[in-house]
Amino acid sequence: MDIRFPVHQFPKARTLIRNIHLHVGPTNSGKTHGALVALSKARTGIFAGPLRLLAHEVWDRFNSGTVSPGVAARACNLVTGEEKRTVDPLAGLVSCTVEMVSTTRAVDVGVIDEIQMIGDPQRGFAWTNAVLGLPAKELHLCGEASVIPLIENLASACGDHLTVHRYDRLTPLSIAKESLDDDLSSITKGDCIVAFSRSGIFALKRDIEKKTGLRCAVAYGALPPETKAEQAKLFNAGKLDVMVASDAIGMGLNLRIKRVIFDTLSKWNGKEEVILSASQIKQIAGRAGRYGTQDKDTQKADLGGVVTTRHEHELGILEAALASPLVPITRAAIQPSSETLSQLSAMLPSIERGVMRTLSQIYADVALLSRIDSTNFFLADFSQQLTISPLIESASGGMLTVSERETFSNAPANTRDERVSAFLTNAVRFFSRGGLVEFDLAAKDLAMLEVEEEVVSLMRQAEEARERASDAGKEVKPLIAYLNGEGGGTAHPLINITTMLMLESLHRCFTLYLWLSFRFPLAFCWRSDVERRKKVAEEAIDFVLQGIRFGRAKRLQALGRGMERRRESGSEKFGA
Repeated sequence: MDIRFPVHQFPKARTLIRNIHLHVGPTNSGKTHGALVALSKARTGIFAGPLRLLAHEVWDRFNSGTVSPGVAARACNLVTGEEKRTVDPLAGLVSCTVEMVSTTRAVDVGVIDEIQMIGDPQRGFAWTNAVLGLPAKELHLCGEASVIPLIENLASACGDHLTVHRYDRLTPLSIAKESLDDDLSSITKGDCIVAFSRSGIFALKRDIEKKTGLRCAVAYGALPPETKAEQAKLFNAGKLDVMVASDAIGMGLNLRIKRVIFDTLSKWNGKEEVILSASQIKQIAGRAGRYGTQDKDTQKADLGGVVTTRHEHELGILEAALASPLVPITRAAIQPSSETLSQLSAMLPSIERGVMRTLSQIYADVALLSRIDSTNFFLADFSQQLTISPLIESASGGMLTVSERETFSNAPANTRDERVSAFLTNAVRFFSRGGLVEFDLAAKDLAMLEVEEEVVSLMRQAEEARERASDAGKEVKPLIAYLNGEGGGTAHPLINITTMLMLESLHRCFTLYLWLSFRFPLAFCWRSDVERRKKVAEEAIDFVLQGIRFGRAKRLQALGRGMERRRESGSEKFGA
């Protein structure tokens, strides 16, 4: 299978001599801003980013006219793997995730963000396809300077013109002279502490709120993008004091952070605990001192950011990582198309009579038979597909085509979540039998729907209590304050981390169903209903998240009152 010349797979782009502008610089250097301004002036154009959250943010900025001062609002549509929002059918602009880039629709200007992802073993092929195949007269690529040699080679192979624009940080970034020395009480308003597990994030949130009295926002990968955006909004507005987050803050969230603190510099990669790469450390640390932040107390703007570690022994590692030079990215990931996989499967003999080759076997064949220009490209890692494909093979009973199996294997299913795996298994089983796939049937007996129903019932009761308080002329408080009626009271036993996990799993299943509904619209035909229910799940997650914080505050208040009473009691005894 000859894929040595991937540039020839995109004939529409090859009819153009494109002007490619490569914008490179560290985090918080403004490298994407100029590209977005150029896009805003184009008659037709597309923005492609790595995350739905980022695509949604750019979509919102274009439609609201907040791309840049003096740039008017433009109608812009949104296209992601599981969502399509059409503001205007005739809109010239589209914001999308990079996997959704069309290589057949010509545009005046294209913007591809986080271009260094082109070297990612799992997702990099999508950036490669976009860079080689987007038929744009003017193409803006934004990211790290590490990609310069590779983009020079790709531009030359495509016959395009390349201009490199270099940027420096807009605000200085400094390393603190000391770590926190494991003293969480020294955390202050505007800090962001970064951890790499959900349990670790909630433990930090609990300890910080207990030791400082500050209120914490949270952001991590499993949290719905809408909830992460809301948490970021509350933090930026000063309604929450500290951000406790995973490396999710590295992309897609604009946060007004004064100081970034690494809880640890190591992360579980699915097999073992590994030290973060220098590139990852720089990406996260660079979020400190975001341009445009301002200290309301001192009225001094853009003083820069500070980065440090929680533990003293890791401060040296942080210093070395930030001082290290960028490692050049010299090769781009490529992956055969679905059509190519189907053709290869048809050409290869069956393992045994009447039995089709499994996806795992086909992926192994691809790795064995592919001819690649290894100077500029490497074959993408099929690890995600290989994780899902046995589940697909087992559930389908050999009733699906290679193309259908390959589509299911690319689904955004977190197989580490047992409920999501069970949901996908049920969905594939119903689909392979030729029936319509109802969400509730696929989610039956997984306990998620029952938990959501209980939380939604609590929400409705709280809404009714708030309405009664409003009608009585009382002060209207946040919804969570009415968790147990108008009197508030202690937190409800259902409001806990376990409930959060269940609702997050349910939200993943809603997202998975929507993704499949765009690939198999006849079978997964309840898209509008699932979209509505997904929003309800997001509201439930927000409610539980607020409830966890509310319950914590209540317990701290009770603890404070108890200590005060004990002090008073002790004083009386002493006086006696």
